[in-house]
Amino acid sequence: MEKGDEALRGAVRRLASPAPGREEGEGARSLASRLDDRGCAYGRVTNARLEEVARGYERLEGKLNAVLLAVTGTFLSSLVGMVLYHLRGG
Repeated sequence: MEKGDEALRGAVRRLASPAPGREEGEGARSLASRLDDRGCAYGRVTNARLEEVARGYERLEGKLNAVLLAVTGTFLSSLVGMVLYHLRGG
C-alpha cells in the first residue's frame, strides 16, 4: 500500500511542477492572453445562451404588444360605439 501511495505522490509532484525550461507563471500568462483574445468556451456558450434568451424575450414582447394593441383597439371601438349610441338618443 505504501508503494502505491508513494507512486501517486510522485505523479502528483511531477504534474504540479513546471515543465523544464519554463517559468512557473509562463503557462498562466499565455493561457490568460489566449483566453483574452478568443474568450473561453464557457463564456462563448453562456453568451450564445443569453443571446437566445434575449431573442426569445423580444419575440414574446412583440407578441404581447400585438395582443395588447388588439384588446385596446377593441375596447376603444366599443367605447366609441356606445358613446354614439347614447348621443343619438338610443
